[in-house]
Amino acid sequence: MKKILLALFLVLVTSSLALSADTLPKPEALSEETIFLTEKISANYDTLVIKDFSAEGAEYSRVNDEEKAEIIKMMPLLMNNIADALTAELKSKGIFKNIVRNSTPTGRQIILEGKISEFNAGSKAMKMFVGFGAGKAYLKFKGRFVDASGKELAIFEDRETGYLGSMSLMSYDELFPYQARSIGENLARFLIKLY
Repeated sequence: MKKILLALFLVLVTSSLALSADTLPKPEALSEETIFLTEKISANYDTLVIKDFSAEGAEYSRVNDEEKAEIIKMMPLLMNNIADALTAELKSKGIFKNIVRNSTPTGRQIILEGKISEFNAGSKAMKMFVGFGAGKAYLKFKGRFVDASGKELAIFEDRETGYLGSMSLMSYDELFPYQARSIGENLARFLIKLY
């Protein structure tokens, strides 16, 4: 019985290693990445569809009601900054034949779906008196890439502070637009390595 269990265990370990060996390596552009692709994106997809990020269910940290209302007002700007930065980076490298926003996915398309999961306004006092990154404002985001059938190709999560968020005394309303652009740039680096 012990030999059968050991043999079964070895088969499971070997098959799980074989499955993970078949997927592409992580790009290491974001803090958490799971890749399901077994070949480069360019082998099967020629168009990227960028869906607008949402903030549904987002956590608001170090934010009062007035600040939350201001953040909600700036959402269109943040979403545009993510998409514009991602598009500009990919186009500058000649990645994807077509890049479109919010279209209905069909055929050889990969779709970006994402959301901002936390808005942290930070603390100027902590930045000034504690330093070392304490009190920094940041945006936390997560999402996935799927194909037109809905099959997951990659999932990710990260937190964007940017150098301004940890080193300056700028407020969240000045920082968030820069951080949204950085999210787009980081997603571009992620895709470029998988392309």
